[in-house]
Amino acid sequence: MKVGQWLRRVVYRVPGAQSWWIGFNRMIGREGRSRFTGWGISTESLPPWWNGQGDAIAKDFLKAHADVVARVEADQFRLSQFSEVQDKTRRLGELMWRHYIVFWSVRYACRTTASPVKNLVECGVCDGLTAHFAMTAARGDAPFRAFLFDAWESMKGEQLLPSEQGAAGAYSYLSVENTKRNLAGFDGSAVFVKGTIPESFEAGAALPADVVWLHIDLNASRPTAAALEVMFDRMPAGGLALFDDYGWDGFADTKAVIDAFLARRRGVLLPMPTGQAILFKY
Repeated sequence: MKVGQWLRRVVYRVPGAQSWWIGFNRMIGREGRSRFTGWGISTESLPPWWNGQGDAIAKDFLKAHADVVARVEADQFRLSQFSEVQDKTRRLGELMWRHYIVFWSVRYACRTTASPVKNLVECGVCDGLTAHFAMTAARGDAPFRAFLFDAWESMKGEQLLPSEQGAAGAYSYLSVENTKRNLAGFDGSAVFVKGTIPESFEAGAALPADVVWLHIDLNASRPTAAALEVMFDRMPAGGLALFDDYGWDGFADTKAVIDAFLARRRGVLLPMPTGQAILFKY
């Protein structure tokens, strides 16, 4: 045990000394040091991957993160979503908690479901960054297939509620070909389905019979509700859905449709400080 930790334990046993200890450490610059800052959160607690000393999932995640960083720096993974960001390595660092939750949730779903082949579904794929972490997590744990749904074109105003019209025309820069290149290392495991939701479901796209992991990042409430209606009943007990937009200001309508849907389904929702929320189905 370090001297500082020992002193803290001793001091904390003295009535009224805790506030003094915190103030003292702030004065000398030991308290208040952020261990992680990015994507809307800042925390002094140690993230699971801190100094590479975490559990097996954290260590595997750290390898996956390092691989993405190396590929982005080598221009082998093109992030069109962050084309205006000069320091993309720093941005990826700021996304680590978000991506860790993606990675961890896939491992959880693979281990708590009995399906011999783990079917992953992502609705809203963009450049394939989240899908890369998801498929890397699955590949290290079980046989899998990933069904990736995205329009890969600008958002249409008729698909949006009046409160969401500001997003009309967004994402016009996306290209399914770029996403396929980014995810080329998963050839044979990824199924790309281009089109809007729910039309791409209704057009006869090959939907998996069961879905152990569902990720919804559609930035709009109507397609989010449609994806839940189609996919939730395909999820076995132990399956998991991850919502990207649940806790963000500006996505109140998306949160509302998720809450309304879950009010009549079996599951427990865990909101995260990253703005994500995890639904555990039982």
